Amino acid sequence: MTSGHPLSFIQEGKDDDPDFAVILPRPLKAGEAFTIRTVYSGKDAVKNEGGDNYYPVGHGRDRWFPNRGFGVYVTYEMTFHIPKGMTMVASGTRIREVNEGNENLSEWRTEVPQAVAGFNFGRFKRKEAKIEKLGYVVESYANQDEPDIVKSLAQGGGKEREVHRDVMTGQTYSTVTQNAAVGNLTTTGMMDKALAEGQLAVELYTDYFGPTSYKRLAMTQHSAFNYGQSWPMLVYLPITYFFDTTARHGLHMDDPRGYFKIVGPHEVAHQWWGHTVGFNNYRDQWMSEGFADFSASLFIQVIQKNHSEFIKFWNDEREMLTETNKEGFRAIDVGPVTQGVRLNNTKAGFDVYRRLIYPKGAYILHMIRMMMWNAKTGDSEFKSMMQDFVKTYANRPATTEDFKAMVEKHMTAGMDISGNHTMDWYFDEYVYGTALPSYKLDYSLDQAANGYTLSLKITQSGVDDKFTMPVPVYLELSKDHIVRLGAASITGNRTIEQKIPLNGLKEKPKRAMLNYFNDVLCAP
Repeated sequence: MTSGHPLSFIQEGKDDDPDFAVILPRPLKAGEAFTIRTVYSGKDAVKNEGGDNYYPVGHGRDRWFPNRGFGVYVTYEMTFHIPKGMTMVASGTRIREVNEGNENLSEWRTEVPQAVAGFNFGRFKRKEAKIEKLGYVVESYANQDEPDIVKSLAQGGGKEREVHRDVMTGQTYSTVTQNAAVGNLTTTGMMDKALAEGQLAVELYTDYFGPTSYKRLAMTQHSAFNYGQSWPMLVYLPITYFFDTTARHGLHMDDPRGYFKIVGPHEVAHQWWGHTVGFNNYRDQWMSEGFADFSASLFIQVIQKNHSEFIKFWNDEREMLTETNKEGFRAIDVGPVTQGVRLNNTKAGFDVYRRLIYPKGAYILHMIRMMMWNAKTGDSEFKSMMQDFVKTYANRPATTEDFKAMVEKHMTAGMDISGNHTMDWYFDEYVYGTALPSYKLDYSLDQAANGYTLSLKITQSGVDDKFTMPVPVYLELSKDHIVRLGAASITGNRTIEQKIPLNGLKEKPKRAMLNYFNDVLCAP
């Protein structure tokens, strides 16, 4: 390829297709390396929302630089010119920052290959926490002034305003308010919350998944109301995350599904899922979003230690999968998670991707966790598997088949349902399929010579003849004392009966239960 040769390119109008393609002057030889240098400009990457808040509009969120998406990892060197007195936060390490006239020049470089890069800037206030044992720094950034829309709301001048429509999910994010004052909506007062959640999530996820590829994370406020987003070493948190519940109530954002409780932990988890471990293409993206949702459930269970909220989280996930949308479809029926964004269409609805990939991807991993859990070692085998997965695929994309192979490498004896040391049975049902079984439990607890006898009758229905699932059985011995007896493996639509001696029990158990921890994704 001739050095410095100008290339013809194809680019449609910005409202038609933001991508561009180059036309090479000749076919490339196998293994031939080449470099394309692009020079371009535009004013549509960010929008001034007032108060020195800048929103990365539309394609500016992920296409302000040439990239091939999450399947390709490269290094970045970035130089930003922003108004003097403002702070730039970006993926990578800050190499230099100087004031030149009325501008602030900020240079950044990535130390490991990344699929994408992001930035955020504003008149930020900053706080920092160090995790000494991990050599990790977590930062929290919030703008010192509110955007115009927030000032308007605080003064009672709110009105409906569309923010953006996500090109991947088709979901429209908007602020919808009544013309009523909602009080003090400043963000800097809640910076400690973002800092603490970031710090605790990094420690928890490192314990479960091993170290991420990065040693820094910035939790930053941006001016959108209804979504967060994660970049390597950088998280966007919606401005409403920084409001208290009273202020959000005034905005009619009472959060029945607990979004504001998990948006921070979910976005932090993307440092592992989507960034450290990438996904090869849209068929594998369920691992990024689903694993991040699963990670948020760990945060609720382990950090918040709130069992009722943990169960509510999984009930909410199942409800999202099984409720009918306005087009008349349940997300779980439309297709498998591996079809990804292709599931969004005019017939089934443009919300199917979001309603399927996030919750079902989370359930797929949660069910594996519960299959690997045991009373003696807890999550140790699950942690070993996930740490191996992260270490093996750090800074490169993974496929669904790669993850399946990792599960098979670490699977327990109880997971070998087919007797061939593969997880085909499970992946065919839940990853590549659309199964949703139903269960019914009938039982009795009878006095025996040396304790009690548990007589079980478990019915599985709503599946095909090959569907097999180990269904966990639990006993509640006393308040908050739950024990797992084991798992009953059921194939097809049938009922199994079993008597289990509970020798040594002096008091009668309160009840027997299936799927106490939402171990199996099934009909409610």
